[in-house]
Amino acid sequence: MCGIAGFTGRCDQEILETLGHQLHHRGPDHHGMLCNARVGLSCNRLAIIDLFTGDQPIFNEDRSCAIVFNGEIYNYRELRRDLEARHRFETNTDTEVILHLYEEKGTDASKHLKGDFAFCIWDSKSGSCYLSRDHLGVKPLFYTVTNSGKLIFSSELAPLLGHPEVSAQLDWEAVLEYLTCLYVSAPRSLARGVNKLRPGESLVWKDGSVRTWNYWQIPPVERATGSVSDFRAQTLELLRAAVSRRLIADVAVGVFLSGGLDSSLVVALASEQVPGLRTFSIGYGEPDFDELKFARRVSEHFGTDHYEFILKPDSRVLLEEVIAAMDEPIGDSSAVPTFLVARETRRFVKVALSGIGGDELFSGYPRHLGAKVSEMVPHFLTAPISIISRLFPSRPTGRDVGGWVRRFGQGIKVGPEQRYWLWTTYLDGKSRSAICSALPRTSFDEEVSEMFAQEGGSYLDKILRVDIRRYLASNLLKLGDGMTMANSLELRVPFCDVDLVSHVARTPASVRFSGYRLKPILRGIATMCLPSEVARRKKQGFMVPIGQWFRQELRPYLEGELCGEKLPRFLNSKAVAQLVHEHVASKRNHTHLLWALLVLKRWLALHPNIDSDSCLE
Repeated sequence: MCGIAGFTGRCDQEILETLGHQLHHRGPDHHGMLCNARVGLSCNRLAIIDLFTGDQPIFNEDRSCAIVFNGEIYNYRELRRDLEARHRFETNTDTEVILHLYEEKGTDASKHLKGDFAFCIWDSKSGSCYLSRDHLGVKPLFYTVTNSGKLIFSSELAPLLGHPEVSAQLDWEAVLEYLTCLYVSAPRSLARGVNKLRPGESLVWKDGSVRTWNYWQIPPVERATGSVSDFRAQTLELLRAAVSRRLIADVAVGVFLSGGLDSSLVVALASEQVPGLRTFSIGYGEPDFDELKFARRVSEHFGTDHYEFILKPDSRVLLEEVIAAMDEPIGDSSAVPTFLVARETRRFVKVALSGIGGDELFSGYPRHLGAKVSEMVPHFLTAPISIISRLFPSRPTGRDVGGWVRRFGQGIKVGPEQRYWLWTTYLDGKSRSAICSALPRTSFDEEVSEMFAQEGGSYLDKILRVDIRRYLASNLLKLGDGMTMANSLELRVPFCDVDLVSHVARTPASVRFSGYRLKPILRGIATMCLPSEVARRKKQGFMVPIGQWFRQELRPYLEGELCGEKLPRFLNSKAVAQLVHEHVASKRNHTHLLWALLVLKRWLALHPNIDSDSCLE
C-alpha cells in the first residue's frame, strides 16, 4: 500500500517533493522519486510485502520502464514463476511483477492481475504513461490533463489541488451529486477538470492526449445451472480463497470485527489460518447502534486476540480530524467510526481485513427487499401504500424501520429506475431547489437510468451492478481507503475479490436472493461457521449515532457551523438553518444531509485555495 503521484514533462523536484509530502500518511516507511527531463514519479511506501528490497520507483532490466504502485497483487507469486524464465528480478515484491508483465503484455497487463491496485508505468521508449485501477475500485487514482497537455496523477485529490497547473475550482455537477448521494462517483471529482479512473479502467497518455478503456466489466447474468445449495457451497470456497489471499503479508494482519454477518464470516475464515488472530471493534454506548456484544461472542468463539474502542458523543475534535483526513468529501457518517477504529488498530497491525462489499453482493440492504416486493405489488395498491407510508416517521436510530417504510412508499409509485434513485438519495428536488437553487440543474440522475438500461437480467440483477459500480466503489471503498490510509493502515476487502464478484454477478437473483430475508446465501454459510445468535441476528449497519448527538451534545457545534453567514455562497443559509431547526427540534430526521453539509463546509474551509464561487459561474 502506498501513495503515488507524478506528472509528465520536465520534472520540477520541488513540486514532486510537495506531492510526496502531502501523501506521507499513505506511506511513511519510504519516499522514492524519479525526476528527469521527461517525467516525475513519486511513491510514499507502506511496506507490506518485501520489507527490504521493495522501495519504489522500480525499474525493468534496462531501466527504460519505471513503475509506482499502490496496492497488493494477490496472484503475484504465480505470475512471477512464469516471468522468471524470461526476466531478471531484483526484488521479491509484487510491484516488479507488474512491470515485467507490462513488458510482455503491454497495456493488457491489468487483465492478468488479481488484487487491489492503482499504478503508473512510465515507458521511456514509447514516451507514454500507463495508468490502471483495480477491477472493483478498491484503490483510488485521480488524474487531470493540463492545458499544456501534461498528465498529472495522484492517489488523492487534495495534492492535485495544490499543483500550480491545476485549476482548483468546484465542479457544480459534482457538488449536487455529493449533496444528493453523499458521494461523488467516478469519473467525476469535486474539482472541475480532475477525474477519477473508474473501477476496471486503464489510461494511456502520450504526446499530450489520453485514451481510456475498460479492461474489465461485471460479467452478464447467466442462466442458472445449479441449485441454491450448489451456489452457496461454491460461494463459501471462493470467499475462503479470497480471505486466504488477503492474509499474504510480511507484517501483522488483523480484522475489523463489527459483530455483523460479513465481518464475522471474514474472522471465521481467517481464523482457520491464523491462530490468535487480532480483531478490532468499536462501540458507542448506545443500544440502538452498539454491536459489541456480538463482536465479543465471535471473538470468544474463534479465540481471537480482541480489542475494543468506545466512541463518545462529545467527540468534536474527532469529527474535525475525520473531515481533515478526507481528500474529497464523503457524506457517509460511518467515516467517523472507521477513522477511529483504524487509528487504534494501527497501533497493533499494519493490515486489516474488512467485510465491506457483502451487502452489495448478497442483497443486504432494505432496498433489495423493497425491490423484490415492489415487483409484486399490484398497480392499484401503489397509491394507498404510498399514502400510508407517510405516517411512519424516520428516526436517527440504528434500525430506522420507519424511514425504510417511508422510502418504500415513496418509490412504489414510480418506475424501477426512479424508484432505485429515490431509495438511494438524500436530497429530493424540492430540497435541492431550496438549499442550492443557485446551482444549475444537472442530469447525473439520468446516468443511473442509463446504467439500468445497459444492464441485463431482472430488476435485482440490475441493482447489483449499479450498487457495485456506484455506491460500493465511490462511497464505501473510497471512504474505507481514505480513513485507513490517513492512519497508515492498509485495508483489504475479501468480498471485493474479482473471482468472487464474477461468480455472484453471473448468478441470477432468483438463486442469490430466494425468500424474503436479506442475505440468505451468507446466512446459510453463517449457520455452518458462526455462533447461532450471530448467524440469525437482524441486520444493523455500521453506523454512528450522530443524528442523536446533533440533537444533544453536538448541537452547539452543528448550529455554530451551519447556521449564520459562514456557509459557501452557493448554499442558501436560510434553507440550511431550517434543516438544522427541524432536526434538533425532532420534527424531521435530516441526519444524513446535515452531516454531508457539515463535511462539505468544513472541507472547503480546510482547503481555502479552492474557488467555491466557480460553482455559480
